[in-house]
Amino acid sequence: MARTVPLIPKDDVLAAIMAGKNRASHTEAKNKKGSKKMIWSSVAAATLFISSSFISPSISQVMAEVPLLGNVYTVFNDAVGRSLQSQDLITELNQTSSYKGVDVSITNAYYDGAVVGVTFSIKGDVKTEEDGRVQGFYEIFDGEGGISDSKELVYMEQSENGYIGHIQLSYPKSALPSETTFPLEFKRIGGKEGSWQFDVPVNQLPYETVLVDKGINKEDAKVNIHFDSIIHGKASTAINYTATFPIEGRQDQVRLEVYDEQGNEIHISSDGIDLETIEENNRMIVKGRSIIPKSIKEETSYIEVIPKVALSESDYFIRLDEATPVEVNSERQDLAVEIERISVKENSVTFNFQINNGNDKDEHFSLYENFARNDVTLVKDSEKDIYKKPIKHSIEVIDKNELKFASTFDIRDINDFSKDNYIIRVNMGSLSANIPVELEKVRIDLN
Repeated sequence: MARTVPLIPKDDVLAAIMAGKNRASHTEAKNKKGSKKMIWSSVAAATLFISSSFISPSISQVMAEVPLLGNVYTVFNDAVGRSLQSQDLITELNQTSSYKGVDVSITNAYYDGAVVGVTFSIKGDVKTEEDGRVQGFYEIFDGEGGISDSKELVYMEQSENGYIGHIQLSYPKSALPSETTFPLEFKRIGGKEGSWQFDVPVNQLPYETVLVDKGINKEDAKVNIHFDSIIHGKASTAINYTATFPIEGRQDQVRLEVYDEQGNEIHISSDGIDLETIEENNRMIVKGRSIIPKSIKEETSYIEVIPKVALSESDYFIRLDEATPVEVNSERQDLAVEIERISVKENSVTFNFQINNGNDKDEHFSLYENFARNDVTLVKDSEKDIYKKPIKHSIEVIDKNELKFASTFDIRDINDFSKDNYIIRVNMGSLSANIPVELEKVRIDLN
């Protein structure tokens, strides 16, 4: 008897797409103060990494099917899987679920410290994307709302006998059980709605926990971060911390910069993972985790961590008939946007504005130019909380050194336009996401 499968809600798909976009970042090296990370859109919790595929070297037949040269872990940038492969610590599995002529097989898994990896293969008649890959939509842990990115899109690479895919994530809870199952359900594969369900068994590889008791705070931002422990896995390292924010900062995001004893930066593959969130005494207490995709205990005796916090900010709205200048200021950090002049004509609306009073804060100009283009916009008052493609407009750089811009919006095709039902929206959250508050450096001994 055929199973009845509910359609995937559009909101879930859109949320997954937006989660993927929000994790996308543009990184640009700078000579001043080391490297800087630029995040063009609002920051989301970076819990889940969507890659393409990896397979165990012990399955020679599957390896032969992969139309890629060299090590598959290297090709898909899975440093943890690559290391565990070299140590022969990948678990082989053979679970298959079939529906609507599509077979999904779980082939391998690993569970190292706080990192879980799963590989799978697809066979059957599925629709491909323009680049030849297959898109899937899945839920982990039954789509539990308390788990970041519990619903995701994944792309599978073509092989000779079908497609192969890869999921990697941080274990989404504070406690790390020695063995557990990883509930996974594919709800769409190659354009086909369905239900391909698995309870993937994962056994924890041996790991070591180093307790830490060091904290730091930033009074102006009302932020406190306490480092709790370091988890040394076979091929990964996890930094556990507790962050405390004010109620209005419930969406604040912690980011860490980590350096070894030689002053070399250590790459973090997953940052700002929220494991538990508690509201207590008008404060938000967040148990968090960041992942280093390698074992570092043999490389350095201590690490120096620079905590940064992307403070959440509400949108600000300015009426078109409001007297100018109008200054918008961040409540918990030194960020500002001043609307200097508003001009409403028959076919256009133009407003001139300055960012941060001309102070670039050692950030690249392109950050501010992008903010000016996408985050100081004309929107309909009744849709001010809806983010969609902006009204057609142009940006003019009035004074690059002073961070002054002018935006001109084309309103010729807006039939219901009036000064009363359209407003200026300033998305300060985007600016604060790219210019996080920096706390003092903390040294953590690893032994």
